[in-house]
Amino acid sequence: MEQKTPSNFAAGLMPGIYTGAALIVFRLILFLLDVDRESMYNFTIYIVLVLGLYMGIVSYRDKYLSGVMSYGKVVGSGFAIGLIASVILGIFTYFYVMYIDTTMVADVLLQAEENMLAQNPNMTDEQLEQGLKMAAIFTTPTAMAIMGFIVNLIVSVILSLIIAIFAKREDRSIA
Repeated sequence: MEQKTPSNFAAGLMPGIYTGAALIVFRLILFLLDVDRESMYNFTIYIVLVLGLYMGIVSYRDKYLSGVMSYGKVVGSGFAIGLIASVILGIFTYFYVMYIDTTMVADVLLQAEENMLAQNPNMTDEQLEQGLKMAAIFTTPTAMAIMGFIVNLIVSVILSLIIAIFAKREDRSIA
């Protein structure tokens, strides 16, 4: 009996969940270690994302596709894994900002105010207030979760395009 090959989404479900969970654990570790939001260590989270994407893609290729996978199929599989991981991380971001790091919104707004004043020291109070109102729109937990989802999905696609170079395997058998 021949084994049915699952779709990219079905095959990416578990790796996406595992990758999302690993990203959450890594984010919590950074929080518990009190790593500053501006620290370069925050970018190491992308190593976790690369590993999750690569391992999920290679697992799908080797388990269901007999080790043969086109560039497009790799990118599609990476997109599915990244989509699921991004949804999980977006939901976590909402709860993280609301309940875990409750000072995050205030810190981001303070940083935005400092940046506005540094860029334009002659800014009037009205201009500063208007700028802070605009910044406040994008620093709600919901907005941060949506933006986090979008950014993580875009990064996942870019990383999938790169990973596809190394993970694809062409069928070299003679038909």
